[in-house]
Amino acid sequence: MKSVNIGGVTIPGNVALSPMAGVSHVFFRGICREQGASYAPTELVSARSIRYNGLGKSMQYLRIDPEKEGITAIQLFGADPDDFTAAIEKIMEDPLLSKVDIIDINMGCPVPKVVKTGAGSALINEPSKAASIVTACKKALEGLPKKVPVTVKTRIGFNAGDSGRPDLAKALADAGCDMLCVHGRTRPQMYSGLCDRKAIRLMKEAIKGYDIPFFANGDVTDGESALSLIRETGADGIMIGRAARGNPWIFAEVNACLEGREIPPEPSEQERKQMLIREIEGRCRYCDEDIAVREFRSVMPFYVKGIKGAAKLKVRLCSALTVNEIKEILEL
Repeated sequence: MKSVNIGGVTIPGNVALSPMAGVSHVFFRGICREQGASYAPTELVSARSIRYNGLGKSMQYLRIDPEKEGITAIQLFGADPDDFTAAIEKIMEDPLLSKVDIIDINMGCPVPKVVKTGAGSALINEPSKAASIVTACKKALEGLPKKVPVTVKTRIGFNAGDSGRPDLAKALADAGCDMLCVHGRTRPQMYSGLCDRKAIRLMKEAIKGYDIPFFANGDVTDGESALSLIRETGADGIMIGRAARGNPWIFAEVNACLEGREIPPEPSEQERKQMLIREIEGRCRYCDEDIAVREFRSVMPFYVKGIKGAAKLKVRLCSALTVNEIKEILEL
């Protein structure tokens, strides 16, 4: 574990939470920081929506909490550089959002509704356009009281046969990207199959001459897999995605392994249930209870995974309507 300098912003460690739709809620990001996450970007937010609809519609995803999160990062997606310019201007006019430390650009989302707009992983096939978006973001952030770096998260390829896109990595670095994170899967793989560490390393080597950190992402499930990912890719740090759902304790485990310390014990069944309740109650602070519970249904099964009677619990939890009902199901 080591600190990482991203465009003048010092990240206290090199193990971050990967931005995930429906998971990277502001309250959960704070929990992950408590457990050892170095920082945690928001889930992806449409730059075009902010440009034309303002911040209101997107605020539930944009919201940051510098006090609880420490280093904050907002992730934007889109295909038009002008959309990013306008979105950043609006973000920087907001009293809360203007405190953000990092702007991250999503160039890896494989979801069809995002890709068909030319955004997300579609940008992998257009290095010049991808670079122009980075350039636009950098320019939009010039002249601020504090320096706000621009980072990018992408994948090893757009097509099934791709095994790394060093041309994209170099184009992004040339455009001024302050940190690059690469997920070791292609777009068609979505989140299945194995992470290609050789492809990640190829993209890492492409920016070897640039003084910017490189993070790797994919298949980290515990301390040992985190350590091997860093060793095999040469990455300066890692982002943990799906393994953190319902399991913020993974950051404590990974940090301990990277530092050569004793791995902390796994959370008990009771601790898992209590953390589940803590997160849903935290989410309720930001929206109506019925909305919070409905949105949390996709996360709750991960908290109870592996405990006795988990299958039946998952079914009941996914039909719960209130926090009290969730507590009754968990017998808390």
